[in-house]
Amino acid sequence: MSNYKYKIEQYHAIGKADIAINGITVLAGVNGAGKSTLARWLYYIVNISNIYEKNRFEEYQKILGNEIRKYEIAKKEFAESNDELDVFNKAEKSILNIKYNGIETADEVLNIYTVATKQFCEELKKDLPTMSQNALTRISYFLHVERISNKSDDLWIKRFFEERTKIGLSEKDNFLLFQNKRPIYKFYEMIRKEYHETDRPNSVSFQEDGVEILTDRKIGSLLGLDDAIYIDTPMALSITDSSNHFWNELLFMLKNQDENIDISREAKKMLKRITLITGGEVVEKKDVFGQKELFYTRKSDNLTIKLENAATGIKTFAYIEQLLRKGYLTNRTILIIDEPEAHLHPQWIVEFARLLVLLNKEIGLKIMIASHDPDMVSAIRYVSEAEGTLDNTNFYLAEPNEDTETYTYKHLGTDIESIFESFNMALTKIEMYGANSVR
Repeated sequence: MSNYKYKIEQYHAIGKADIAINGITVLAGVNGAGKSTLARWLYYIVNISNIYEKNRFEEYQKILGNEIRKYEIAKKEFAESNDELDVFNKAEKSILNIKYNGIETADEVLNIYTVATKQFCEELKKDLPTMSQNALTRISYFLHVERISNKSDDLWIKRFFEERTKIGLSEKDNFLLFQNKRPIYKFYEMIRKEYHETDRPNSVSFQEDGVEILTDRKIGSLLGLDDAIYIDTPMALSITDSSNHFWNELLFMLKNQDENIDISREAKKMLKRITLITGGEVVEKKDVFGQKELFYTRKSDNLTIKLENAATGIKTFAYIEQLLRKGYLTNRTILIIDEPEAHLHPQWIVEFARLLVLLNKEIGLKIMIASHDPDMVSAIRYVSEAEGTLDNTNFYLAEPNEDTETYTYKHLGTDIESIFESFNMALTKIEMYGANSVR
């Protein structure tokens, strides 16, 4: 499996973070040290690298689809006998429904666009002699072209077809150019557009087996990772309508993957383990409108409740269960979790930590977590040792930099003693406040 190095400098609370990702990576530190920022940018790098062409392809689809939409609007000025003509709506939908699958799909879009343009020109030529000057003016306005002045102007129609054909070819060439060059500015543009990040790190680096993915000019392709999944709270399972991209993506994954996907034997073992821990399992049902809903069913008495109404600890295991069942957790995925111990009983913290270690060991899932809990950190450390995966487990502590409000992430290897020293500061505060009777 591939190994990764992830580095950010001088960004928000992060002074310097040089992080190894080759199994399980644990980030510890006070609130406001930049752990969530590290999580988000790791998510951006992995996912945008893998959807770069797809995203640009969708822009290409929309541009040519919008051109065809102009034909749909303009055709309303055609003769009444053609008013039922729906070819342009169908053409636009056909273009937008094409799934990206290499250069061939770019040709598919262009072919549909060209056929629709030809159809529009033929219909216009047929109806042109009967149109009023007002209709011609409106058509010219809808198409954003010079006004048609002659009702038998075949040359205008020929010129229009040639110009529109050039537009299609030009957009296809632009798409292929981006596919080959993969300019870095487009990467940051996607982050700003999709995730509303208003600024970016002064320095960000991501290496796959020693090869830099981000350069000053382009973003490279990842060979060993397909997806990053970021979970900042299990409460996302209680939300039905949100502007939070990560919550929406999680809910989509939990409900919309192929139900008949063939998951691995190791994944099935993990599912049985989760059922034993929680005493039940997640099931899918459809409501009266055919929309999928998630429920938790307890094995002992078949009690079934909506997952959004289940205990938050149940939700924590439930999202792992569903991601496994839907085939998202593989050796080509990195799972990023912010404070996985939140809402868990101490016993379940240990069980969850063991589950994460086994997901890495049995499936090859790469994991990065941010934790404030000594039980979680300790469990990850010692379960990894017991399972023989300690060499692929790395701990980092965010340490404050002098004279600044930033933190440097110190690599601890597998020595977690300094993490516990930072956790013990809470006990010092309690003793201080108790001794001094601070009110």
